Amino acid sequence: MDRRSWLPVCVILLLALQDSSQERVEGFTRGKVILPCRYNAMPTEKVTIFWRYKDDRNVYNIVSGKSDLTDQHRQFRDRTRIFPEELANGNFSLLLTDLKDSDSGSYSCFIPRVNIRHQVELSVQEKPTPEVGSKSSSMSIKGQNLILFLFLLLSPDLHFL
Repeated sequence: MDRRSWLPVCVILLLALQDSSQERVEGFTRGKVILPCRYNAMPTEKVTIFWRYKDDRNVYNIVSGKSDLTDQHRQFRDRTRIFPEELANGNFSLLLTDLKDSDSGSYSCFIPRVNIRHQVELSVQEKPTPEVGSKSSSMSIKGQNLILFLFLLLSPDLHFL
């Protein structure tokens, strides 16, 4: 077999070895979400993780187990956080706050040591506002303390003996 005939075999093996998974996450504008990323099958003390948006914008880097935000894209400045206490458990999830419509799209958590890329698709939507006076809205109240509190708000002349 010549060298050229091995190329397709190598490409197939490379693709088979690269793990790729995808999750969907939904959030509301001005809210926050956690973009999940977990991997437990390796030592995590000096782990390196790269979070990217649409494969080219730097969202967050963890280099040798420490946050490195020197090249973070301005779109994500002061809006991201990891959970350092969870790194040792293989949890590399990212908290993204103050969500904007422009945050919608594909995020990837890449672990270079094991060549794993975890994809997260984020959808950011406007938070629906309830209609005031809508006939279809309902309220359920449980507990005597809450009912008494509401009664006091509605009847300020109520006196106790």
